[in-house]
Amino acid sequence: MTDTFHYTAATELPKEIPLILLRGAVLLPKAQLPIPVFDATQFSLINDLYRKKKLIGLVQPTASLREANDLENFDLFSIGTLAQIIEIEEIDTGKLIVLLEGICRFKIIEKWDTLEGYPLAIVNYEKFLDDLTDENDFTLDRNHLIKIVKPYFKRLDINLNLDEIDKTSNQKLITALTMACPFKPSEKQVLLETQNVKDQSELIATLIEMAAYSRQNDIITYH
Repeated sequence: MTDTFHYTAATELPKEIPLILLRGAVLLPKAQLPIPVFDATQFSLINDLYRKKKLIGLVQPTASLREANDLENFDLFSIGTLAQIIEIEEIDTGKLIVLLEGICRFKIIEKWDTLEGYPLAIVNYEKFLDDLTDENDFTLDRNHLIKIVKPYFKRLDINLNLDEIDKTSNQKLITALTMACPFKPSEKQVLLETQNVKDQSELIATLIEMAAYSRQNDIITYH
């Protein structure tokens, strides 16, 4: 496992970064996310970046390869997250699990494909510089949030550890829910792009309540 660095200013962040694309996953600042890497090009890129302690951007494609009509229409969302590669585990020949830690969200200004087969991008961090500050707490109606999360997770057969939740700060709780809840890729992207954690908490509550009522034949009672 590599050492982590604490970045405090945009001037410390690279303006040109390689991108790794993963549909249905977002990474928030100060959070960690394991991602699978099966592609040979990405395999070489990740190993090289890890060795040189360089950073990478995680971005969602706007559609899956199956949904895209052709590769020319295969585009990316404009907002992603700069990340440090914390650890690499080789689970099979040419297959990795890569642990990323989020640093700061960015907006893609320009993107192009390299001859090596992975995209590079010029990015701007200006809108998300608060990501570099220490954690700031905020007012959260935890009772209401847990009240709607419990039946939502129960329907999904996900165990909810209330003891751990009680020990978690409001910001870390919202970050964990943003990344862990099986929302649609577009919904996860909206959460990623939401400017502050307070607004994220309100949006998460709305998405969970919408999911709870989306199945007319699946009635959830809040206790």
